[in-house]
Amino acid sequence: MSDSKSSGRFWLIIFILLAVFGGLFLLGYMPRHKQEKTRDAEAKQVTDANPTVTVAKAKAAPDTTTVTLPADTKSLRETFVFARANGFVKSWSADIGQKVRAGQVLAEVTTPELDQQVAQARANLGLAKTSYNRLAGVALPGAISKQELDVAKSQFSVQQAALQQLLAQQDFRRITAPFSGTVTQRNVEVGSLVSTSNAPGSQLFKIEQTEKLRAYVQVPQNFAPSIRSGMTADYLVPEFAGKPFEAKVVRNAGALDPNTRTLLTEVQVPNPRGELRPGSYAQVRFYLPRTAPGVIIPANALVPGGTESRVATVQDGKIHYQPIVTGRDFGNQLEVSQGLKGGELLVLNPAETLTEGQAVQTKAFTPPAKPAGPPPAKPRPNDPDAPRVSSPVK
Repeated sequence: MSDSKSSGRFWLIIFILLAVFGGLFLLGYMPRHKQEKTRDAEAKQVTDANPTVTVAKAKAAPDTTTVTLPADTKSLRETFVFARANGFVKSWSADIGQKVRAGQVLAEVTTPELDQQVAQARANLGLAKTSYNRLAGVALPGAISKQELDVAKSQFSVQQAALQQLLAQQDFRRITAPFSGTVTQRNVEVGSLVSTSNAPGSQLFKIEQTEKLRAYVQVPQNFAPSIRSGMTADYLVPEFAGKPFEAKVVRNAGALDPNTRTLLTEVQVPNPRGELRPGSYAQVRFYLPRTAPGVIIPANALVPGGTESRVATVQDGKIHYQPIVTGRDFGNQLEVSQGLKGGELLVLNPAETLTEGQAVQTKAFTPPAKPAGPPPAKPRPNDPDAPRVSSPVK
């Protein structure tokens, strides 16, 4: 009997303890659960009613745009020197790197075949002269006809002309510089056989003027309207990092290449100290005035998809989709020629769920902090492997 009472009392105590702990749990958990549920509902209601979007202002485009393009560099004047008479090189007196003057002798050629032709022409001329003098000295009237005398005189004149032509060719035995400059190629040696051919590889010398260089640039169509003769530019070469050379646009082709849609433009660069070399890889940086005012926007403000370009703006706390006409693409920025005036709040990375007239909360865009660690390697100035870069001037 006592054992049964003890067992009942034990389970009663356990039941009372469970009831007490359960009540305490409910008293502590239920209000907290209700509070969290209410807070979640309020947060969901706020989120559903006024989502927060990140915005940035559209900026008016500057008046000037810079564009950097690769250039093909050549001397101001350059030419190959060929032989004008067949023969063998007797001597040469100018080597690569040497400065020469206009008319200076570069090499001399012996012309044995031409010399024989000159001797033959002299003999023919003497014979023609003798024949003409003999006929002209006949005093007997009617002994010779006037036609015979005219033929002899004509033959004498022909032989004179033939001799003069050969003598003029003998003057080409001395190969001279056509203008003052620097010898950049020499392809002759004493005893070399030369001919009057101008086939590739038959040139004897190459002369170049390097006091001023010409840089040829292919300007894309969208920048071509801004190219003007007389405008200044920067000439950039990797060997002189951070030291642009002043250049000037002197002319352009006046028409676009139909294959590349580019405008061939010539830029001249003074080179009085000979620091720059023809044939070097170079870039030309233009400072181009804008042909029409525009607006610059972040590239991620463009609404993805659709058949027309548009952006999502925030006006009076509500979403408004604005159609735009885009211009040049600067990578992380876009030029807008129509649709924006500047100063509009643009939604960055607009979500597809945003609808016209929807109320939103805005948050200004802040650039992300740079990650900790060593700084990234600086790019090489005027890197030949760098792509063409164009950007608005700030």
